[in-house]
Order: sequence, then C-alpha cells, then structure tokens
Amino acid sequence: MADFAWLFRVESSKRSLSGIWALAFNLTAMGFSLFYLYTSGFGLVSTQSNRGVYLMLTSVLVFLLYPAHRASPKDRPSIVDLGLVALTVVSMGYWIDQYVSYAIFRVSSPNQADLVMGAIAIAMMLETSRRVLGPIISILAVVFLCQLYFGQHLPGKLAHPGMSVERIIEFTYSTQEALFGVVTATFATFVFPFMIFGAFLERSGAGAFFMDLGTAVAGKWRGGPAKVAVLTSALFGSISGSSVANVVTTGSFTIPLMKRTGFRPHHAGAIEAIASTGGQFMPPVMGAGVFILATLTETSYLTIALINVIPALIFFLFLLTMVDLEAVGLGLKGLPEKEIPSLRKVLAQGWHFFMPLVVVIGLLFWGYSAEFCAFWGTVSAAVLSWRQKATRMRPSDVAQALVGGAQSNTSAGAAIGTLGVIIGGIVLAGLGLKFSAVLIDFSGGNLFLALVLVTLVSIVIGMGSSTTGSYIILSVVAAPALIQLGVPTVAAHLAVFYAACLSNITPPVCVSAFAGAAIAGAPPMKTGFAALKFGATLVLMPFTFVYVPEILLQGHWTEILYASTLYACGSVLLAIALQGSAPVGGRVTALVRALFGVSAVMLLFPSAFLVDLLGIGVGVAAVALVSMTRNARRDLAG
Repeated sequence: MADFAWLFRVESSKRSLSGIWALAFNLTAMGFSLFYLYTSGFGLVSTQSNRGVYLMLTSVLVFLLYPAHRASPKDRPSIVDLGLVALTVVSMGYWIDQYVSYAIFRVSSPNQADLVMGAIAIAMMLETSRRVLGPIISILAVVFLCQLYFGQHLPGKLAHPGMSVERIIEFTYSTQEALFGVVTATFATFVFPFMIFGAFLERSGAGAFFMDLGTAVAGKWRGGPAKVAVLTSALFGSISGSSVANVVTTGSFTIPLMKRTGFRPHHAGAIEAIASTGGQFMPPVMGAGVFILATLTETSYLTIALINVIPALIFFLFLLTMVDLEAVGLGLKGLPEKEIPSLRKVLAQGWHFFMPLVVVIGLLFWGYSAEFCAFWGTVSAAVLSWRQKATRMRPSDVAQALVGGAQSNTSAGAAIGTLGVIIGGIVLAGLGLKFSAVLIDFSGGNLFLALVLVTLVSIVIGMGSSTTGSYIILSVVAAPALIQLGVPTVAAHLAVFYAACLSNITPPVCVSAFAGAAIAGAPPMKTGFAALKFGATLVLMPFTFVYVPEILLQGHWTEILYASTLYACGSVLLAIALQGSAPVGGRVTALVRALFGVSAVMLLFPSAFLVDLLGIGVGVAAVALVSMTRNARRDLAG
C-alpha cells in the first residue's frame, strides 16, 4: 500500500494537492490516460467523444491543479474551481451527447440550450489557457471573437459584414471546425498518446539512461557538460516533444554541471534552451506541432519525420560546434574521468530503452497509424522495463506514468481549446486568405521579404503562445501566402513551423530561454540573446526550406548529398565566424573571421557551381590562414 501513498499527494509549482483532492486529481488523470490509450490502440469511440473528452478532462485537471490567482488556495481547489469543473463537464458533456442530434435537426438553427452551453464552453476554454499560459493567448482569442462581430469596422481587405452573437457561438461550439476542430482532433488522436508514451519511457528509466549515455559519449570532450546537454536534449527531446519540459528535465542536471566546469551562467541556460528547442524537430517523435503539420499538409507522419532528419542533424552539428568553440575560447576541459560512466556498461545496462523507439519506427514503416504506434510503444516500454529489477515497472509505477502523461498534457493541451476559438474566428471571417493577400501585397510579391515578414510575425505571436500554438495560427494566416508565392505545401509549413520554434529563444519573450535562465540563475534577457546566437541556424532554416529544398529530400540523391554536405560545412564555418575561434588554433583575427563568414553564406545557400566553388575556396583560404597563424605562434613559443 505504501507504493500508492503518492495517490494522496500531488506537488506542483502552481498548487500542491494532498489527501482527497490529490486522490481525485490522480484518479481523473489515470482515467484520462487510460481512455486515450484505449482509443489509440483500438479506436472504438465516436469522433465527438474523442474530441470532447479531451477538452473536458484537460480543463478539469487544470482547474484542480492551477489556482485562479495568487490569493487562491495552494493546497486544494476553491469553490470557484469546483464550480468551473462542473460547468466544464456539463458544457462538454452536452456537446458529446447532443452533437448527432444537432447535426441532423438543428444545423444553423441552434436552440437556447445550444447557445448557453456554447458560451459556457468558450469561457471555460479561455480560462483554462489563462491559468496555465497567462492572459495573452486568451486576450488574442477574445480579439478574434470581437472581429467577427465588428467585422464592418476592420480596415481594407480584412473587413467583412459582421456576424451575430448567436452565429459566432454556434460556429465556435457546435461545428467541428473551431473548438472541436482539427487542432483538438490532432491532440486527442496523436499528441496525447505520445505524451503517455514519453511518460512511460521516462518512468521506465529511459530518461536516466539517455543522460548517462550522453555523459559517456561526450563527457571527456572539452566543454563536455555542454555537449552532454546537447546530446541528452536531442535524445530526451525526441521522446518528450516539449522544449520547456526538456529544459526543466535535463537542464536540472546539465546546467549546474556546465556552470561548475566553467561556462558562464547565461551561456549554460542558453545552450540548454536551444538544445531543448531542437528536440521538437528531432525524429523519431518530435514535438506536438509536427503532428498538426502532418494533418494540415495531408502528409504521413513518417514522411514528415524522414524529411526532418537532415535539418535536425545539421542543427545539432552547428550547436555542437558552437559549444566546442565556446569551450576553446574559455580554455575548458572535459569532465573528470571518475564522473564519466563507461559507455560499454551504460549500453549493456540500458540498450533495451531504444527498443520502444524501434517499435514505434518499425510500425510506422509498416504503415500503421501514429497513434497505434504510440500505443504499442507504450506497451513495449512497460514490458521491457522488466529486463532489470531496478527499472521494473510495478503497478504503482504504471499508475504514476499514466498520471505523468496526463499532467504533462495540462501544460501542452491547455491552449488547444482557445486555439480552436482563434482558428474558428479566422475561418469564419475568411481572414486566412485575406491576411495572405495583405502579406503578399506588403512584400510586393517578393518571396524573400515575405519570409522575413513571416519570421517577424512568428516572433510576435510566439510571445503569448507555445511553439504549437504559434505554428497553428501561422499555418492558417502565413503558410497560404508562401504557397501562393510558389513554395511547395510541405516546405511552406515547415518554414512556418521552424519560425514558430524560433519564438522559444527570441527576446523579449522566450519561454525556453527563461526556463534555462531560472535554473542557471542568470539574467533572462541575456540568456535569450545568447540562445539566439547559439541557435543561429534556426533563424536560417525557414529560408533554407524554400531556397535549398534538397535538404528536405527533394531531388536526386546526388543533389541531396551535394546540397546537404555544403550546408553542413557552411554551418560549421558560420559557427567559427560567430565565435571568433577555430577548433584548432584558438582565437582568429577579424580578417579570418570575416572570410569564414563570407564562405559560410556562400555554402549555406548552394546556387551556381562557380559560386559554390568560390565559397569553398574562401573557406580553404581562411583555414590556411588559421594554420599559418598557429604555426607562427608555435615558432615564437619555441
């Protein structure tokens, strides 16, 4: 019975529940996860149940765990919280129960109960997002609702006749295009099952294994702790899919270690933040936004994962180079030998943690759906944990993994209902195509300028939302503009998705960088700017997908190999130019640094063969100058 004592205790940075309230939260969370494990493995539920239950239980858990304001109780839900739970259950339950009747008899003619329940459901979704993510995204949703009513007052091409309150509520609540639309469907069907899978992997000991693996591989290198952070964030990010979750999980170990071995606090926080952001597009699992991307582009998840392999590898190559050169500049060494575990021993003890990922990837290649793969990945993680006594998942561990998956969803899924409201406002007013037209007009039809504008818009939108939320909004208002300018659909959505990832590390509001700064005890803004420097290739990626489609596996294999090789070399040269240090030879002169920068620009965007050849020549000249300088220093020292 002692194994289940945790059932009566829930500790959170927001609220710490105990006793009957912790029991209620944990049982609800377990039921939530079990329901979606069942749907992912067997799928025998109605569409309205699949979507409605997801929004309902996400909000219920949020109202139990997150207080309304600072004066709210910190150890139990208030009367107001319980009232909101009741309103959520009633309004969502009504939609689940009445959707078929509405679709048959009341389309475009909602009754009074439909409208009342719709207004309550919309209010509950806005409050859910506000509690977890702050007020900005909820205010944005209200703005989009208001523009539906005051459409005649909007400027220029954005204007429309305006709509009644009844029509706004009906469309937002009663149809499957807004609150219960594609965003909710994707999270309920694909994303949440993978969160449960990640929770089972973590509970089975995979998180500790990946940490040890990263230390064993990179610990002895110069700047080893930072390279450990990069590798473990890539590995863990591939199963967590959340940059902030990645920062607080792996960063609690890697950031103090980086500081202890000589990295400056803001750099330690920045390296973890940008590495964790990269985990969102690191196959095989990636972040929640990728599932939305696959759905919106009508492309298989496996295809999206495959075309992200080269961009992700190049991103982490650049980051590892930046970290290495930072260590060169600071004169840092690796970890002490006694703190580095044996790679052979780590693999011997934990090789089985790779098998659930192999199961997921194998089933994807066999053509099974992503959610089905998540189900069997979860089952395999629990079964394979029994390979060793220390990692064996007992019933209490399984229960805690179920709760962990649901609790992770409270932060990732809190915005989904509100995002549905925003998407509904955009769709009902036809703002997507209108905004695209404005974007094209403003850029004068220039694709490069349009990409710059999309990147800037993504940073602004990202201030009040997660990567997934930013991407969802941008996919409706920005991706169509790129498509109209001739960019292939998948490339356009990937450009928008990577631009949305950029908001994690771009000041003034950069959630991942702020999380890293908090752990490092560093100034948040300084950490954000450092993360932007360490993640410079992330700024370039949206342009790369448009101008260098070969790295998205478009073209003959020789073209893909040629472009990818040049791009990888260019990213390394860019790192040298930004850091002002070479892997061998230490600090470089301003002239040599400029040559590396010129060569990097030419190689990062392969074009005419002669230009590529010139870029290679400039890079070789820069390397030769570094070698000459190093030899001269050696002679002087001799």
